[in-house]
Amino acid sequence: MGITELLTAAFIVLKLLGKIDWSWWLVLLPEIIAAAIYFMIVIASAFRCRRTFKQVDKTFRDIDRDLW
Repeated sequence: MGITELLTAAFIVLKLLGKIDWSWWLVLLPEIIAAAIYFMIVIASAFRCRRTFKQVDKTFRDIDRDLW
């Protein structure tokens, strides 16, 4: 478990025990932040992968053109 999962679990327990009077979106905020960061990493990886595949495709086309 990471820090965000531990924080969220602790906040949920505290909320259910009535020790904190936060709204649920604040209780779940560590997980929301983590999900947003993971989403940005996936999007950045997809763009990088697309750029890499374009470069590989161009290289193969150049090799194919040189062979013929």
